[in-house]
Amino acid sequence: MRDSLVETDPRRVERILTNLVTNAFRHGAGPVVAEVDDGVVRVRDGGPGFPHQLLVHGPQRFRTDSGSGLGLGLTIATGQARVLGARLAFENPEDGGAQAVLDLRGAVRGPVPD
Repeated sequence: MRDSLVETDPRRVERILTNLVTNAFRHGAGPVVAEVDDGVVRVRDGGPGFPHQLLVHGPQRFRTDSGSGLGLGLTIATGQARVLGARLAFENPEDGGAQAVLDLRGAVRGPVPD
């Protein structure tokens, strides 16, 4: 893992990460893990993964899958990422679970000074 300095709006990043972690705890299963590496934040859980519709079309406000409300929090997170010029992707890793990847590398200023 590499340390990088990212200059961005911390309130928006906090909102994105809060929504991703909350979603992982509410709709996934443990363990919930957040990793940061060189401007990329990954939030992963051990649950059943994201619904196929979300992976294909992205999060959509108020759309639910089997009665669970997955849409609004992830839609807000996606919109906040867009405002920052960041990318937010959703995937189901081959070994199970759900993973959201927030790519802030467009805002990476450089390595953390010693």
